[in-house]
Amino acid sequence: MKRIAPILLAAVGALLLLAPLTAPPAGAAGGTGKVAVIDLERTLYETPAGKRASEAFDKTRKAKQAKLDKEQKELQKYAAELDKQATVLKPDVLEQKRADLQKKFVTLQELYVNLERELSEERTKLVQDLLKKAGPFVEQLAKDEGVDLIVDSSAVVWANSAVDLTEKLNKKMK
Repeated sequence: MKRIAPILLAAVGALLLLAPLTAPPAGAAGGTGKVAVIDLERTLYETPAGKRASEAFDKTRKAKQAKLDKEQKELQKYAAELDKQATVLKPDVLEQKRADLQKKFVTLQELYVNLERELSEERTKLVQDLLKKAGPFVEQLAKDEGVDLIVDSSAVVWANSAVDLTEKLNKKMK
């Protein structure tokens, strides 16, 4: 009996040492770590709030595209005129007009890059605004469903459809 006590004490001590490594983190409810997903793209395109935001974004995108198209047509027109005049222009004037054409082309490329950047920023803002509106609904869904973590489905390789809360969120979003 005296030999068993030190062995038992050592085993209990080992369990106590390992307990912090295996116990759930402080504040974790039960340590189950239930996870769910939400498809924010669907929320963006299927809910009234998302549709309004998407329509506003599309108007902006179309306006920027129209501006780019206009500049591109002007450049094409200038290039066509230069092509027609190439045989009658003096070499130095032709060279100057080709340099101007090149500058206009670079300006058009810069415009394209700037418009793409602006659209990307506006798209990011649109998603952030939608997340801000959806935040209280997502939080309530998490509480109702007993979920510890909700991630966007675009960041998930695979998820069981039973953990997808998109439909429930979309019903709450107006």
